[in-house]
Amino acid sequence: MTYINFWKQIFDYKSKSSFKELIISMVMNIVILVLLMALGFIVPMSWENAVVNIYYIVLVLMIFPTVAMIVRVIKNYK
Repeated sequence: MTYINFWKQIFDYKSKSSFKELIISMVMNIVILVLLMALGFIVPMSWENAVVNIYYIVLVLMIFPTVAMIVRVIKNYK
């Protein structure tokens, strides 16, 4: 499973996924969030609030596919 499929299956609670896919998607999420955080240090002070807002929006959007992935992994190991 690729990271793109992680986002495509945002509301897929019926299929199954492996623990490895969960770990890969979590690591990619962390990498993206760290890059956004690093961007906050690079941009000028006037853009800092916009970068923080984008960070929080991405963080909230990542909740939905992550919950779906966790449900699929739990189904796989039942």
